[in-house]
Parts: sequence; C-alpha cells; structure tokens
Amino acid sequence: PAELHETVRANLQAFMEIALNVDAGRYPSLPRFLAELRELRAAENESPDEGRVGEVGNALRIYTVHEAKGLEAPIVWLLDTNDTNSKADSYSVLLDWQPNASRPAHFSLFGDKRGRGAKRAPYFDADEAYARREEMNLLYVAMTRAKQALLVSGNGEPAETSWYGRIAHAIEQTANPLMVAAGSVAARQEKSVVKVDAGLLSPFPAGKRVLRITPEQQRGIWLHALLQHMAPPDGSADKAGLQAKCGIPDSEMETVWMQAQSLIADASLQRFFDPQHYLCANNEMPYVNARGEIRRIDRLVEFDDEVWVLDYKLSESGDPAPYRAQLAEYRTAMQSIYAGKKVRCALLFAGGELSEL
Repeated sequence: PAELHETVRANLQAFMEIALNVDAGRYPSLPRFLAELRELRAAENESPDEGRVGEVGNALRIYTVHEAKGLEAPIVWLLDTNDTNSKADSYSVLLDWQPNASRPAHFSLFGDKRGRGAKRAPYFDADEAYARREEMNLLYVAMTRAKQALLVSGNGEPAETSWYGRIAHAIEQTANPLMVAAGSVAARQEKSVVKVDAGLLSPFPAGKRVLRITPEQQRGIWLHALLQHMAPPDGSADKAGLQAKCGIPDSEMETVWMQAQSLIADASLQRFFDPQHYLCANNEMPYVNARGEIRRIDRLVEFDDEVWVLDYKLSESGDPAPYRAQLAEYRTAMQSIYAGKKVRCALLFAGGELSEL
C-alpha cells in the first residue's frame, strides 16, 4: 500500500546499513550478520549500539574491540595487547578497487610469499599499509571506550609494534602527571614485600544450585517419569526396574505407581493409551521449533483423521489458561508435519482431568 512505502523504504535502508556496519564492515560473513540480527531482535527496545548491555547491570563485560564500538565504561581493560603473532592467511585475494572506479584496477589470488612475484609488490605494500592504518583505527576505538581509567596489559617483553608497545612509547613522550603518579606507586610496590595467603592459591568451592521443590511437585515429577516409560509403545511393567530408573523411594513408589496405572487404565483416556484405538503414539517426542530450540512433547497420539498432543501437568487439576501459548506452539509445529490432519492439544492433569485448549 502507498501509505507504507516510506516505512518499508526506511526499514530496507536500516537493513542495508546493518549489513554494512557489522564488525565495521571488515571481513563480512552471512553467519555473523544473522547473529547480529538475532541479538538486535532479542534486545527489544535497546538501541543497536547498546544491545543487551543494560540488562546485566554492574558486571564485568568482555567484548572484542569491534563489539565495543559506540559503547563506553568507567574502567576499560585492554587484554593481551603485546601479542603480535597474528596468523597470516595461507591464501587470499589481492584487490585494488577505488571507491569511485567502475571496475578494479587489479584482482588476483595469492598463496605463500614465494608465489607473490615482484610485479605485485606495490599492491602488497599498499594492502599492508591499509592494514596498519586499520589497526591504528582499531586501537583508537579501544582506547576511547574508557571514561575514567584505561588499563593496558600484555604478556612477555613489550614489542614496539604491539598495542602495548605503541601506548608505552606514547606515554614516555609526554609529561602526563597521572602516569608519573602511577609510575611512582608501581616503584614503591616493587620495593615492598607482599605476602599471599596460601588459601588464595587453591580453587574455591563453587557449590551447586539446589532446586527447592515441594513434596507434591516431586511426586508429580515421578508420575511424569513413570507415564513416560509405562505408556505404549514402551509399555514397561517392570515395577522394580522403573523405580530404580526414576529414582523413586520405597515410601513413595506404591502411591505413584497406582496413580500412573489409574491414568493409563482410565476409561475416558483409553483412546490415548490403548494401541487398539490409535494408529501410533510417541512419548517424549523431540522437535525443533521456529527459533531453533529443542522442545519435547510429553505424548503425541495419531488417529485416522486427527493428532492429539498431550502435555502432562503435575497438579491434580488447574487453570489451563497459562499454558495456552505453549500448546499453541505445539499445535503450529505439529500441523506442519501432519498437514492433512487436525491437530488438537490438551493438558492431562495428575488427577485424570483432560483439558483441551
């Protein structure tokens, strides 16, 4: 419609700008672009530069320099800035194409240095000069992210061509009072003897997360596990084996076992558990949804003209409304598989209540 032309044009323009700006336009790749789109979509109302940074609050954030472009923080720490051992490409493209030119002035492929040839030396020199300029631009971006303090660290002896060496050389050429003060503090620290607590040299126990569930919820979990293994096509009747597999204590096994048998034998539910009433059935059936996430359906039962998705619930009964979106996703996913049949979804509560949504 004509009234949407400007909106569509603006969105297409934004789409192209994102494609050109991902990682500052260097080394473009389709997977990286798709990942950026996913992050922007997950960020909801955040601006593209901020992403999801605001959600983590007062925390340590680790970025590449490209990812940090447009962001600032009170304290920024540049890590491993003395590393100059970048791996050279074993093969690549040598290209000389000026922005205003209709075609490239030079295009060729190259492998190792021995096969480059003398005639291409000017192009290689220009490419290396451009790479050094890009490296300095990246260093500028990295250093200007800090609002209050910039920490620069590196491993081993400083190399003049590394970021650490370049920053150190620049500092030596200036009379920055803050750096002089920092240097004097470092000198005093070198003369002092620091005692390290031996306890700090050993790993700290991290502990583990403990899920707090009520006895009723635990019984529901056990019931869910039993139904998975007792309902056809598995149909196991090995009580002792199922007790061991599901980790059910002796004090609870009889109650949960009788409840599971009651559900499977319930006359109103026979069409879902008796193989004579349906074509096929699956327990804990996995599928991948539209977002690429793995989901599992508790029980799927196929009939001649329809398919039922059953979702077990741990309570005796309850309000089905909170699960409407969950079952709608199941229905959409299964409808794409069983295109010629109607897909129906229902909650099966522990008390035997079947609630269709």
